[in-house]
Order: sequence, then structure tokens, then C-alpha cells
Amino acid sequence: MSDQSVLQAYEPIHAREVVSYGLGDAGFNLYWAPLSAFMMVYLSDVVGLSLASIASLLVTMRLISAVADPIFGAIADRTHTRYGHYRPWFLWLALPLATAGIHFFSLGSVASEGRLANTYISLILLNLIYTAANTAYNALSGVITLDSDQRGLIISARFGGAFLSAVLITWATPKLVAFAGRGNDALGWQFVMTVFGVIVAGILVNLFLQTRERLALSSQPNHNPLTDIRDLFTNRPWTILFALGLVMQFAFMLHTAMTPYFMKVCIGKPDLIIGFVMTFTLGLAAGSAAAAVLTRWLSRQRLITLAMTVAGLSSLALYACPPNQTVLMFALEAVIGAAFGTASTLAFVMCADTADYNAWKTGHRATAMTYSMIMFGKKVGAAASAAVIGAVLAGYAANSLATQRILDHIRDLIGLAPAALCFGAAGIIALYDLTPDHVVKLQAQWLSGVLGKPPNPPP
Repeated sequence: MSDQSVLQAYEPIHAREVVSYGLGDAGFNLYWAPLSAFMMVYLSDVVGLSLASIASLLVTMRLISAVADPIFGAIADRTHTRYGHYRPWFLWLALPLATAGIHFFSLGSVASEGRLANTYISLILLNLIYTAANTAYNALSGVITLDSDQRGLIISARFGGAFLSAVLITWATPKLVAFAGRGNDALGWQFVMTVFGVIVAGILVNLFLQTRERLALSSQPNHNPLTDIRDLFTNRPWTILFALGLVMQFAFMLHTAMTPYFMKVCIGKPDLIIGFVMTFTLGLAAGSAAAAVLTRWLSRQRLITLAMTVAGLSSLALYACPPNQTVLMFALEAVIGAAFGTASTLAFVMCADTADYNAWKTGHRATAMTYSMIMFGKKVGAAASAAVIGAVLAGYAANSLATQRILDHIRDLIGLAPAALCFGAAGIIALYDLTPDHVVKLQAQWLSGVLGKPPNPPP
């Protein structure tokens, strides 16, 4: 690395690049949003699997995906091409990701005797390819610039675009499936997800073409990847974000997965499910967009503490809300979404700072591993939520009408449990002490070690 490379690492990011990076998550959402919102319905009603089989599948898939995260992180950090460490993966995985997605959403036409095995194979394959591409995408935000404020800008653009696209995709997907299938849902899903797959591939290629890795290291790590993991768990700011991500994801997945059952079973208004989900997602988008602005008045750490406290209090209010107060429920859902959107965006920006801290502390960068292990923690939290929800839904599936015990469990899992987890998250992030000023200083010290002399300051 030269002084010129250091200056490039602090260059302003062009609007075209910000938009292209933000579109990347919108592209990933073409799979993530339908899988999050409709996978259980698709697997039960179209593919024909039982709820027990689906719960086991989801736990298995999420655990495998969690283990795959650090593996892909190690591979990405050790990839060295003239295009960088991470950008080439978008080009390499564009077609495989589209193909895997199309195959998974074509399972409705598979013979019933081989359907369960086919579902396991295709969903796990889709998830692994998605994880590999997303690992590179996450890591790119840590090397696209060293400027912490610009990182905040691109992460806000990413999450804002992601959440807004999730609203549109969640709203449009069932309508497109019904239109394309004309009574044949299996055909409708296959057609719609084929179109989505082509769009995903195009977005990934554009992401490769329109972004840059400004922090260009001349060599990749040559030590054992387990050393990277060990280093992270001795990185205090990172371990705090790891615990935060696990707890927040546990709360997030409990809340979002229980939403359809809460509205249908507890409130008795299944026609409001889509509107309720969209309200939450719009809240996520608003919170994400506001994150960069709010940091003008409060630190990222204090904002996350405040956001998680608000989410916890709002979850308690939702739990206590009378069934006939649907307007209040929608308002609370928007507030919870905004709180999660703000906290998620800021935590992601802070993750890049912990990668800089790790480079300063250990002498080598492991950007992809830094993000991958955060995702590992989130997927452990998601797997835990799937296991808990699976136990509750197994009892619900065994009854034609939900018992009072099941109704209470559903309310607990959308209200009390997320509230407790959100308060826990607020306590965890209160321990974080890596400030933006500290990051600037340690970046300068790390760059001095890389260059063998103090770097020329960025303009």
C-alpha cells in the first residue's frame, strides 16, 4: 500500500456508486423478502410439507448457513484478484444464485415422494450461494472507504433501499404469483421467481461493475483462518456487536415470524396481515434512512440504546393492546420497525469500525471474517427463534382451533419475549466504547505500520 492508496481510501464516494451499492441489497431482497414472508406458506401449501418438517428444515438450514459464514469469510479474505478481494464474487455467483433460486421455487412440480429431500437440497444450496454472495457484499462496505461518515451514508442507502424494496416485493409477490399462475400457484411461483432471478443476476453484475475497493491491500492473509476467529473474540468492541446482533436477531425473528399468527389467530383479522407486515417494513426503512441524520445529535451507541429501549417498550404495549385497537397496533408496529431499522443500520456501520480496530490490534485485516462472524451470531439467534416458534406451532397445528394456551404463547412471542430481548440489547450496547474519534486515530496508526511511515493525511 502506498500514500496514494491511502488517499484513495478516503476519496468521496460517487452517487452512482452509492446507488449501485444500495441496489445490491434490493437485489438480494428479491429472494430474502419472499423467503421471509412466504416461505412457510409456500412450503406448506404449494410444496406440501408439514409444519413439523418445515420447522426442522429451517433450523437445519440456518445452522448450516451459520457454520458456512466464517468459511466463506475466510475464503473471501484470501481471494486476491486485480478487481479486489470481494467484488469478483458478484460476477462469479450471479448465475449460480439465480439458478438456485429458480430451482427452489420450482419444487411444486416435483413428485411428492422426492419432495422433502429435494427441498432440503435446494434450499440449503440456495442459502449457501446467497451466503457467499452476501458475505462479499457485507465486506465490501468495509473497504469501499475508510471514512466513517461515508460508511454511514452507504449503509443507510443500503438498508433504506433494502427495506423499501422489501415492502414493494412483499406487497407485489403474491399478486404476481396469482396473476402468473391463474389458479396454479406452483406455476405462478416458478414464473415470478424466474423473472426475479434474472433481475438478481443483473444487479450483481452491475454491483461488480460500478463499485470499487478503495482500501486495496497487496496481499491476502497467509495464516490459519481460525486465528482470525480467535482474534475477533479478543476484540472487545466486536464481541459486544456479536452479542448485540445475536440478541437483536432473536427478537427480530420472533416478532416477524409470529406476525401472521398474531393477526390471524389472536386478533382474528387475517386480511390485515400484509398491511401489518408492510407497516413494519416501512418503519424499518424510515428508521434506517433517519440513522445517518440522527447521528448529528447523538452517538451511534446512544442511538442504538435508545432505539432498543423504544422497541422494548413498544413490544410491551403491543402485548397489552386490546384486540379491537388495530390502529394503535399498526402505530406500535411502525415504531418497532423504525427502532429496529435505526439500530440495525448503525450496528452495521460500527462493524466496519471494529474491522479497523482488529487490523490495528493484530496487524492484519480480516474484513469478510469480521462481518461473517457477526452474521454467524445473527443466524444462531434466528435458529433459536425458529426452534422456539416450531415448538409453539407444533401445538397449534395439532388443533383445529387454537387453545387459550396457544393464544397466550403467540402473544408472549410477539410481545413479552422480544421486549425482554430488546432491553437486553440496550444493556449490551451500553458497554461499547469505540468512538469515531478513536477509529480515526487507530486507522492512522495501522496505516503507519503498513506503510512503514506516517501516511499523508487525507484531504
